[in-house]
Amino acid sequence: MEYRSILYKKEKGRLTITLNRPRALNALNREMIEELLHATRQASGDPEVRVLILTGAGRAFCFGADVSEFSRQIAAGTSDSGMVLLQKVQEVICLLTSIPKPTLASVNGFATGLGLDLALACDLRVAAQRAKFAEAYISMGLIPDGGGTFFLPRLVGLARAAEMIFTGEPLDAPEAVRIGLVNRVVPAEELAKATENLADKLAKSPPLALGRAKQALWKNLGGDLESALRVEAQGQKVCLESHDHREAVQSFLEKREPVFRGN
Repeated sequence: MEYRSILYKKEKGRLTITLNRPRALNALNREMIEELLHATRQASGDPEVRVLILTGAGRAFCFGADVSEFSRQIAAGTSDSGMVLLQKVQEVICLLTSIPKPTLASVNGFATGLGLDLALACDLRVAAQRAKFAEAYISMGLIPDGGGTFFLPRLVGLARAAEMIFTGEPLDAPEAVRIGLVNRVVPAEELAKATENLADKLAKSPPLALGRAKQALWKNLGGDLESALRVEAQGQKVCLESHDHREAVQSFLEKREPVFRGN
């Protein structure tokens, strides 16, 4: 597929998907949503991709849905197509949490509404100091529809999540890292390098173990301890029988860098 609204760059085990409508602050329109879904599906099944990075071009990560496009659909009496697109966005959200490889949001600027939800669906978030975060749906008379009511309480607690959703007021990057919304904050000019360094570290880790750890983390978010222990035990059994585990032990004994194959 030829992409027009996103950039797709694969290098050294890293796949960087860049939302590329900078003049529209990377607002999600039909074309971008469909391209993002295609690219995420492709990354999920690509053995060369060890880590997926999601970022935005220009001064925004993603300003949410393209209100102008969706308002035109409503005026034309085709608002039901908006629900079809929402289902596709929600599939992207689910893919980001379920693909068996780490996902990083490199938040270069505004992450608003559905844009914030995309960042929250990633496993880790690195943000520029200029970044702003807001669940701004309420200003449009809407509720979060990209998983915000699921992700936020688990990251920042119920009271803070309710405040963000009810008021729509933005957080700056220092406050976002303080409350656990993002993992790291760096100067804007260092964001790309900081993200790549973290991605490279993950790309060199055993992919099978990373995938199983991620699966256990997401699956156990709403479960009880006994269920969590069962999921961990099942994943550990697979890891113990893997080449990567044997290679990790052997390389440790031989005092060399391990070479992981993902099996």
